[in-house]
Amino acid sequence: MTMTINDILREKIAGVWEGTYTVLDPGGKRLERFVSRQEGRMEGTQWTERVVYLREGQEPYEHFYHATVDGDRVDFHNGDMWGETSRVGEEAVIFSFGWNERPNERIIEVSRADGDYRTRVWQHFVDGELAKLTVIEERRVADAEPLRWDPAERGL
Repeated sequence: MTMTINDILREKIAGVWEGTYTVLDPGGKRLERFVSRQEGRMEGTQWTERVVYLREGQEPYEHFYHATVDGDRVDFHNGDMWGETSRVGEEAVIFSFGWNERPNERIIEVSRADGDYRTRVWQHFVDGELAKLTVIEERRVADAEPLRWDPAERGL
């Protein structure tokens, strides 16, 4: 049986991940590097995700995401963003997304999880041209439980 996006999220991506974001210009020069913690949970068809960005010298920044996932269909409930998700076989997910307040920007993410290790690569486009790359490398936190939160309380 072929895995769906729901299966991949539930079986490979759900959990707590800690890692680093390394932001590069198109030529490969490092612009920024910071740590993060990502917590994802699939309950039925409801995917909830909390990401905490930990930049040195700054307060932690949290962002919450909510989607309904039915097989390979993903409907996002975040009003400030749009996105489309596709599956590549049973091992990778491609997520194309952007922010409503910045309509000339688009990010294409390729995500692959293998056991307790995963990578994600973002291609950032502005007006159709590559503006930067973000390489994300993460490891699953053993025995950690993702935060359970109510999307309605966050307006999602």
